[in-house]
Amino acid sequence: MKLRSLIAPLIAIPVVAVLAACSSGASAGGDATSSAHELKVAVVLGGLANDGGFNQYAADAAHALEKKGEITAQIRESVTTSSDAEAAFRQYASQGYDLIIGWGLDFANSVFTVAKEQPKAHFIATGSADILTKATANVETWTYASDQQGYLTGWVAGKTGLSPVGVVDGQLAPFNETTYKALTLGLKDANPSATELKPIFTGSWEDPALANQAAKAQIAAGAKLIVTGAEGYTPGVLSAAKAGGIATLGASSTSSSDAKAVNIGLVKLDFTPTLEEVVRHLQKGDFGKHSYTSTIANKGLIFADINQVGAAPGLPKDIADQVDELAKKLASGELKVPSVG
Repeated sequence: MKLRSLIAPLIAIPVVAVLAACSSGASAGGDATSSAHELKVAVVLGGLANDGGFNQYAADAAHALEKKGEITAQIRESVTTSSDAEAAFRQYASQGYDLIIGWGLDFANSVFTVAKEQPKAHFIATGSADILTKATANVETWTYASDQQGYLTGWVAGKTGLSPVGVVDGQLAPFNETTYKALTLGLKDANPSATELKPIFTGSWEDPALANQAAKAQIAAGAKLIVTGAEGYTPGVLSAAKAGGIATLGASSTSSSDAKAVNIGLVKLDFTPTLEEVVRHLQKGDFGKHSYTSTIANKGLIFADINQVGAAPGLPKDIADQVDELAKKLASGELKVPSVG
């Protein structure tokens, strides 16, 4: 799960969704007295809405609130350039959308550019932790705790009892370097005797053949569990794991037909609580200057798609309850995720 750039629709979200937005007649600036179901929300994605990863997390949140009757939503998929993003933001602002979300690291500058031109429109910009200080009167900002995402992934990996643990991913970059440092900490906290193999980064988010080769290399080196991501390359990892009789962690249940056989789950984002809070601010008329971080404690980061597979017999049957208990301890301050430095 990454705040991917537009270069490779990270968690591109399939579903060229055009969720018909029932016109509410609201102005671009919204109406503090409007009820939630009148709010029109546009989500602009760098990829597909059904990618099983980062892009889908935003689409799923919008769909969830739409099903509850709180908003109507429009999803714009596969926007891959800054100029196209800005055009989309301007379009939705001119059409009177109450909230426009630029979902992805490389959309941030475009969001702020258009927000200055459209001061009565409301936007959400997403990015790394530094974006939290950039909220304005008409732009709220969001990120997720990548250290906690990595820590929880490692913690669950440790709970499986499987070792050595290998990693196969697309690229090592600033946005996920912290994740992998924290993964090591979580793994050791849950299973001090666990060992790790040198991670393999193929350089491509979309090439399953390269990922398949990398996964086979990890298996040949002794990996009993491969940590990966929900990306275009993921089917290659899953097929190698199935053939090698080992487990994976981090793929989506929809990544490929092999996921059911080998993948024990993933730490995913739930953007729904944040979007609900943003909607409340719009309703109350106090939108602006707010920033949000999805964490384990606030259930913005959750362990999902839990799947008991034969290659991971040690995965606790109550792993979901154990994760909930961890979240409670983090929320209360009883525990803290170790600093990655």
